[in-house]
Amino acid sequence: MTISNTVIIPDEVNRKLREYARLIYEHNKTTNITGLKDSESIYNELILGSITPLKHVNVPRGTSFIDIGTGAGIPGIPLLLYFGGNIKGVLVDSNNKKIKFLLNAINTLGINDIVTVIQGRVEEIAKEKAYRDSFDFAVSRAFAHPLMALEYGLPFVKPGGWLYIYYSLNLYEIGFENNKTVCSNDEVIAEYGCDKLHEEKNANKRDITVLTDYLTKHSLNLGGHRVTIEEAKKLKLYEGLIFLKDGYTPANYPRKHAVVKRDVESLRNIRS
Repeated sequence: MTISNTVIIPDEVNRKLREYARLIYEHNKTTNITGLKDSESIYNELILGSITPLKHVNVPRGTSFIDIGTGAGIPGIPLLLYFGGNIKGVLVDSNNKKIKFLLNAINTLGINDIVTVIQGRVEEIAKEKAYRDSFDFAVSRAFAHPLMALEYGLPFVKPGGWLYIYYSLNLYEIGFENNKTVCSNDEVIAEYGCDKLHEEKNANKRDITVLTDYLTKHSLNLGGHRVTIEEAKKLKLYEGLIFLKDGYTPANYPRKHAVVKRDVESLRNIRS
């Protein structure tokens, strides 16, 4: 049994996770699939970072999920390995080189029977009857702006399911409930100063509020809603952007990429 700072992992599972980190590291020498340059960072940041937020989620046998814009298989492959035989996944990406890497990694890890890889644009696949409104949950990590992840991800989810967007608040948002703790950190004060920290805190709070308010309203258009605190606790999800699916997504969603991209730019202008 391997115990990291964040999650307990059976030895056999950890062996495969380490092997997966090695595969990414070796492939990254010739084809850029991550900015991380050593296997330990890949293991800790990409792999454990994919598992940790969902480690308490209840995943009964037969659970299905989709990973949109999976890239090198993040977070889909770590989740498949961690949850084992209870879960089956679909990994979607449009990049041919990444698809080739995924197929090789899946074969090497011996998980062909629990995963399907699809090459294509997420917004187009979300219109296909075979995948629409059909998954227990969807995940998105570093795929696109959260608005795109929401609009492209929620249509895949069946009513009663959920979408999880990996989203971390930055340095200035962490620990600000206790300003004494932050401002007693000499290294932080030396680099930023307490006044700077408070300025950044307030600016980032405004940005995050604008973003989450917009996403909360838009999720209603897609047949869902952003979770309440109580709903998040029930799912055992304690960070990130989380949306529950209430009904079927209307046929006019997701919209064309150019339209969603325009809304993303408008949102960025509001936040700035």
